[in-house]
Amino acid sequence: MRRLISLFTCPKECVLDPFNGAGTTTLTAEQLGRFFVGIELSKTYHNIAKMRHAELRQGLDPFRKTKSIPKAKNSPVSRLKNQKYLVSKKKLQLEVKRIASDIGKIPNREEVKFFSKYPISFYDEYFINWGEVCAAARTTGMVDTKGAKTSKKKEKQMYLFKF
Repeated sequence: MRRLISLFTCPKECVLDPFNGAGTTTLTAEQLGRFFVGIELSKTYHNIAKMRHAELRQGLDPFRKTKSIPKAKNSPVSRLKNQKYLVSKKKLQLEVKRIASDIGKIPNREEVKFFSKYPISFYDEYFINWGEVCAAARTTGMVDTKGAKTSKKKEKQMYLFKF
């Protein structure tokens, strides 16, 4: 966001984030001397953004690394345990994409077990569900040159954060 805001706005211009979440865009805007408006449906995330802006104004880096696990989550899917991956999730997804290309359809678990050069246990342990495993096979954008989110709307109140 720092690069985008720097490239496309000037100091004292206004940045709008209609899906503010935890405030990454508005925090970056404030750091770069822009005015900002952040809109968020979730009261929890609105409060997180407010707290992070308060930290920024106290001189703390709101993007600092912490060892704590966030308590708020924008997805009903459980968090995976912290683990070291023997093969990256991206490589596994690209392997599924290769298999899909070879067999002409999105593979099921048994087909991946048969055709993959990686053990099926990697897929079982590294991903939340089979849909996440097959996500890359459904897109044309993922390639091997670089590096599912559902939201549940519970609250109808919209929170506006501006400065």
